[in-house]
Amino acid sequence: MSRFLSIRFSALCALFFAWAAIASAQALKCDICGDPITENYHVMEDLTTYEKKTVCVSCYKLENRCFICGLPVRENFQTLRDGRVICERDAKDIVASEDDAKQICQQTRDDLDRLLSRFITFPDTNVILSIVNRFYLENLFKSPEEGQACVSIYGATTSNRLPGDRVVHSVCILSHLRKPRLMAVCAHEFTHAWMGQNVSRGRTAALDKDTLEAFCELVAYKYMESRGETQEMESIKRNKYTRGKIDVLIAADANFGFNSVVDWIKSGDDEKLEIATLERIRAVNGAYVPAAPAPTTSALLSFPVARPTPEPTTLVLKGISGIGKDRFALINNTTFETMEKAKVRIGTTNVTVRCLEIRNDSVTIQVDGSPEKKQLFLKSE
Repeated sequence: MSRFLSIRFSALCALFFAWAAIASAQALKCDICGDPITENYHVMEDLTTYEKKTVCVSCYKLENRCFICGLPVRENFQTLRDGRVICERDAKDIVASEDDAKQICQQTRDDLDRLLSRFITFPDTNVILSIVNRFYLENLFKSPEEGQACVSIYGATTSNRLPGDRVVHSVCILSHLRKPRLMAVCAHEFTHAWMGQNVSRGRTAALDKDTLEAFCELVAYKYMESRGETQEMESIKRNKYTRGKIDVLIAADANFGFNSVVDWIKSGDDEKLEIATLERIRAVNGAYVPAAPAPTTSALLSFPVARPTPEPTTLVLKGISGIGKDRFALINNTTFETMEKAKVRIGTTNVTVRCLEIRNDSVTIQVDGSPEKKQLFLKSE
C-alpha cells in the first residue's frame, strides 16, 4: 500500500510540474506580435515608458524600429518622409503639425523666461526657429559651421554675429516628437542660444564639451521638473549624451543653487566640474576661497568661539517681496519664486521644498516625499 501511494504521488508531481511548465510557456508572450514564446527571446527597454518588454526572436530581427520607443514594429506603423518609423502607440502622441510645434517652442521659451527670470533672459526676437527633418540634421553633422554651438539627433543651434554687435540664432528642432520631448529639446537649444549671446567665445571654447551640453540639459531638466514631466526627467538623466556630466550639474544645482551654476558657466576657472570636487563651482574669475580648515586646539583655547545662530527647527516664512507674478518668498534662509524647488535648512538637516504659490501674506509649499500641501503664513509683528 505504501509503495502504491509513493508511485501515485510521484506521478502527480510529474503531472504538476509538466502542467506548470506548459502554463509558464503559455503565459510568456511576445509584447510585439502577441504570440507565445517557446524558444529564446530578448528583453528590450521601452524608451517611452522605460518598461522591460519581452520580444521573440522573429520580432527582434525586424528591420523597422520605432524612432520614439526603440522597439521593433511589425504593422500599423507610420513612416515619415525622412525614413523614420513610429509605432501606432507613439504616433498618437507626436506633434505632427509644424505650426503646432513652433507654437509649443515659443511657449517653452516664454515659460523658461518666467521660470529662470532671476538668472537668464532667453533670446526671443533674434531667433530664427525651424522645424526640420532627419536629413537636415544629418547634413549639419557632416558640415558644421563656424558658429555651430550644438548638433544632436533632436536639434541644432547656430549663433551668428552680425555687424553692430548683433547676434542672430538659428534654432532647428526635429519634427514629429512627443510634446514633452519637443519641449525639452527646445529648452536645450534655447539655452545654447543664450550661451551664444552671453558667454564669451573664449569661455565656450575652454569649457568641456560634455559639461557645456550638460548645462543645456540641466535647464531642460529643471523645466520638465516644473511641469511634473517625470518620464522626460528620467530620459534626460539616462541619456548618455553628456557622459554623466548631467548628474554632476544636477548635484551642483541642488547643493549650491542655479545662480552658482550660471556664474561658473560664464566665468568659471575650470573647464569642467567633478562630483569629488564639486565646491570648485565657487572658482569664478580667480576668486576661489577654499573652506576654512578646522581650528587647532591651541586656537580654541586662545580665542572665544562664536556660536552659530541656531537654525529654525520648523519651516518658517520670514518674508515676501515683489509684486504680482514677480514675488519672492524667504523660507528659513532660502529664497524661492513660484514653482521653484530647493533645499531648506531645518535644525541639523536639510529638506527639499517646492514653493507652489506665493500670496500677499502666505505661501503654499510641498515637502519632497509628502503628498500633502502646506501653507505658511507671515508672522504678525
